[in-house]
Amino acid sequence: MSLGADGPPGAVPPEPLRVSSSTRGSCLVVEAEGELTILTSDLLRDHVLADMRLLDGPPRVVMDVGEVGFCDSSGLNALIVLWKNAHRAGGEFVLAGPERRFRTILERSGLDRHLLAYPTQDEALDALHETGGG
Repeated sequence: MSLGADGPPGAVPPEPLRVSSSTRGSCLVVEAEGELTILTSDLLRDHVLADMRLLDGPPRVVMDVGEVGFCDSSGLNALIVLWKNAHRAGGEFVLAGPERRFRTILERSGLDRHLLAYPTQDEALDALHETGGG
């Protein structure tokens, strides 16, 4: 699917969001790259929710956002939905590698009190292994 293909002639289409996931130990690691906007947030949310359903036990998810160049309110909403789903199932959802601009968005929205962020993927995984016993 090509996002932004129907824009005005000469307009630069928005950067698509690429999402990939893998498991490390008992944790789901999701890597997002591109822009997390109203055009791409459903893709991210649906991808991660589907992968969370495949996990054994409570979902423990690390979302690496180090390559996300922009996040709007729809993107933040997708992250909230994922965080809530993980917590309802007795799991955890944390962020890894947010750049300064992304951290500022989290802080200004107050979401930094709920969406814990770690500087690296490895630090996020270590934190989940400490809290999840795996």
